Amino acid sequence: MPATVKAKTGSLALAVLLVGALLPPIDFFIVNVALSSIREDLHTSPAETQLVISAYAAGYAVFLITGGRLGDLFGRRRLYIIGMAGFAVANLLCGLAQSPVQLLAGRIALGIAAALLQPQTLATMRALYTEERALARAMSLYGTAVGLAAAIGQFAGGALIAWNPFDWGWRAVFLLKLPFCAATVVAAWYLLPETSSTQRVKLDIGGALLLSAALACVVLPLSLGRDQGWPAWVFVALVCAPVLGVTFLRFEAWLAARGGMPLVDVRLFAIPTFRRGVLVGMLFFFTTSFYFLFGIYQQMGRGVAPLWTGLTIVPYGIGLFLGPLATSNLVRLRPRLLAIGMAIQVSFYAAIGALVWVGIGGWVLSATVFLAGFGQGIAFPRLFNTVLGDVPPHQGGLAAGILNSALQVGASISAAAIGSLFFSVLAGDTGERAYGHAFAIAQWTLTGALALAALIAIPPRRRVRSP
Repeated sequence: MPATVKAKTGSLALAVLLVGALLPPIDFFIVNVALSSIREDLHTSPAETQLVISAYAAGYAVFLITGGRLGDLFGRRRLYIIGMAGFAVANLLCGLAQSPVQLLAGRIALGIAAALLQPQTLATMRALYTEERALARAMSLYGTAVGLAAAIGQFAGGALIAWNPFDWGWRAVFLLKLPFCAATVVAAWYLLPETSSTQRVKLDIGGALLLSAALACVVLPLSLGRDQGWPAWVFVALVCAPVLGVTFLRFEAWLAARGGMPLVDVRLFAIPTFRRGVLVGMLFFFTTSFYFLFGIYQQMGRGVAPLWTGLTIVPYGIGLFLGPLATSNLVRLRPRLLAIGMAIQVSFYAAIGALVWVGIGGWVLSATVFLAGFGQGIAFPRLFNTVLGDVPPHQGGLAAGILNSALQVGASISAAAIGSLFFSVLAGDTGERAYGHAFAIAQWTLTGALALAALIAIPPRRRVRSP
């Protein structure tokens, strides 16, 4: 085959892979602006509204590593197609939901489909581009796509609800993805090469079940407890969560000792930078609650139309995009860019809460949102470098999977816990002042979690050995 044809085919294959990289995070954000419309149509409670976000993140977190293992076992092209088809079916279930329970089931299915789909994109890129320069270009495009997902998702959600095609309302954010999914399945069938791991792969079903139970014992009580008056089962579940967490880690160690392939290789946590980085990553993705609570404040508190609500978050996405570009040449500062970026993000997150508290909006709030996104854009690329820097190369894929799962666990817990705090402070009140007060309290609590993460992210001083 001529080189020009190969290059063209490779570019088309990369485009297919980038769609698979972009859709899962877009689906996370596109629903944020639709939450108010969903509440009005399906009469969801505040707890169910939170679960629309956290259910997706929980399904994604638990099965992300398993999705990667399935691709290694059965072929990444095959799992990419299955994941994309499952993504389409789950979007259809969400779009046709007639009750909150049906919608939440669809969102869990979406998270699982995303967990099957997303790991195949990076693994296939590495197999498709063996030359270092081409791989670096592909990874750069991947990072750009994922970085823009927040702005694209929130703007698209607002635009679709404002446009209201076929009079679908909020359902359009799910149903209009179906043609893209179908086209991508066909393109993947013809354009993606089949690759798989040469390593013998085993699935850790027991670990996935234990991790699911532990996460459910955190997310469900924090989401449902307030609406139900904090009944006894809430506290029983919260007590069970750490017990299940310890059981999960012991099971993983036992499985590894018997020659199995655990979801989490506990030996990785003996590496200080990895251990510290996973904790930072989990706290880092507490930012999830900012996105959906900011949208609720804009729509239900200020009465802003969905399209304009989507536009209010666009400066954040622009900041996310520009942050890595602005710091790419700062070689000497690279070890500290994670802490520096998070410090910028923390400062302007706190400022967002203060501006909303006193009722200042307009360009001042937009500029502050941009700078918060800029800080996150500086920090996020360095998170992976910091966490994986001391990990042996043969464990790099597993370590990255654990970090990605930790990010989604943080997103799920954040949506449940900080969302519950928001609705508790709101206490059923209405009006811009009430929503602004509730948002500011939630935002400052989120900022506290990020400040802790920023402190943990500061690299320790290396001890200089005396001669």
